Amino acid sequence: MAEISKITLPSGNTYDIKDATAREMISGGVSFVIAWDGTSAPTIANIPAGVIVKYNGTNYTGTLDADDAEVGAFYLVKSSTTPSTETLDVYDEYVPVGVTGNKNWEKIGDTQLNLLDVVTDVSLSKQTDVVLGEATTFTGVDPTITVTPSTTYLGATASGTTVGADGTAAAITGFGTHTKDTFVKSVTAETNKNLVTTTVPNVTDAGTASTWNFAIGSGANAETLIISGANSTAPTLGTAKTVATGATSTSGTGDAVVTGVTVGDSAQAITALGTPTTANALTGVKVTSQPTVALVSNSSSATGRVQVATGISSATATGTGVTVGTNDKVTVLKSTTDVSVTKGNA
Repeated sequence: MAEISKITLPSGNTYDIKDATAREMISGGVSFVIAWDGTSAPTIANIPAGVIVKYNGTNYTGTLDADDAEVGAFYLVKSSTTPSTETLDVYDEYVPVGVTGNKNWEKIGDTQLNLLDVVTDVSLSKQTDVVLGEATTFTGVDPTITVTPSTTYLGATASGTTVGADGTAAAITGFGTHTKDTFVKSVTAETNKNLVTTTVPNVTDAGTASTWNFAIGSGANAETLIISGANSTAPTLGTAKTVATGATSTSGTGDAVVTGVTVGDSAQAITALGTPTTANALTGVKVTSQPTVALVSNSSSATGRVQVATGISSATATGTGVTVGTNDKVTVLKSTTDVSVTKGNA
């Protein structure tokens, strides 16, 4: 089967899609190389380049290039963090990573195994009890509750109200002396001539005058004569009225005219009112200060008092009872149960 290990994009960039280094290591097998076991002076050519070890107070720095390492090999170097002779089996682990010609050393861990916190055994000294489970049924009888409240009566009192005038005005308190004169109540006319008349229509609308205006415009109309306005409107004539034009003898034609008058009864009438007398009177009333209203408690009822509850005088409950079912009892551990844990040694 053909394989694709790289892709080159139109940009010219090439990308790996398989780990050639890992495949190379797998194909060569896996092995372990002890670069230094800590029992004698190290050979720096066998130790990965850059790794520092200490022997008899002297530091040694490895020089083995990662490109020269065995394919698929793990290089073990005596741990510099646990240098005691009792732990000679503790090694730091290094492997070369990267592509050939550009490999680097990578520390992947160590061989030390600490069992101090590993639990090897647990013993339980059980102390149990039986409790009700969530499916337990309860059958109850609703109680009858009788409550007797303690009561009092509340009434209200008000004090401190001030009422004042909201404006005044002069009011007539009497009429002065009126002036009077005598007027004729009836007359008797005597006629000996006739009145000559004609009809003339009355004017109900005088009409309007002509309103013409002549002006020179401005801007783009600076050389334009602007005429505005309207013609006058003619007067409007109403119903014709009869008017006298002269008099003729009694033998002529026309309406009769008065030539003599005889005064009949007369009476007095008011020609002018006297000066009345006045005095200031209120035009309105306003409250200048609001009353202070207080609730007063009283033990007895009366008009305008309301009974309210102030507390509970007594309360009794009868008929209560609950039956607990036995359909879901569960055995559980009590808080006195002891747990003993055994841990391993390092």
